[in-house]
Amino acid sequence: MTIFSKVISIIFHPVFTIVYSYLIYFNIQNIYNQMLFLAAPKIYWALLFFLFLMVVFFPLVTIYIMYRNKTISSMSIPNRKERLPVLILVTIYYLMTYYIFRYWNTTLLNLFHPYLSFLFSGLVLIVFLTAITYFWKISLHSSSISALCGGMMAETLIAQPVSSLDQVFYINMALLVLVGIVCFSRLYLSAHTLSQTIAGLVLGFSLAFSLVFFQIYI
Repeated sequence: MTIFSKVISIIFHPVFTIVYSYLIYFNIQNIYNQMLFLAAPKIYWALLFFLFLMVVFFPLVTIYIMYRNKTISSMSIPNRKERLPVLILVTIYYLMTYYIFRYWNTTLLNLFHPYLSFLFSGLVLIVFLTAITYFWKISLHSSSISALCGGMMAETLIAQPVSSLDQVFYINMALLVLVGIVCFSRLYLSAHTLSQTIAGLVLGFSLAFSLVFFQIYI
């Protein structure tokens, strides 16, 4: 069970959340995705590559450099105070990613709408997590996976019409199950207390669902 929990923690590391959201959203059959593929099918892969660089590759390289320079004691960053500089740098990466996508959205006939609000919710969430981490060690894993779940639920409610209701149902059910598995894994590894895990879950889900459902972004 320890190996299983460690694997789950790696696969659903917070840095991968935005990439997973992109893969899920742009494979849900609705009018926005059909327009994107018809307009320029190669854009899908170009955007995915850019997203991977900005929110996965660069943050992980930054963490590795900080580890080699002994700025942080471990790649998993178990120490609360060591997480602060990492979260601040990741916030900068997210901010750049969001505004670049926002600019591209205006040049591509708003084809990212309503996905843009999900990117904004991710940016707002990491700002909240950074502020909370200054005082308390909240679970980043539970907040990110629950934000993915809440954001995607809201997306599937507003990104109508969808071609397959069964597809949307199974996606949301799978995400709910993943929330439970990820939270269990973090608790099993004693990476967080129950209160830290629940706080991350509630914050991530409620924030992402609200911002995406009401299409709030700047």
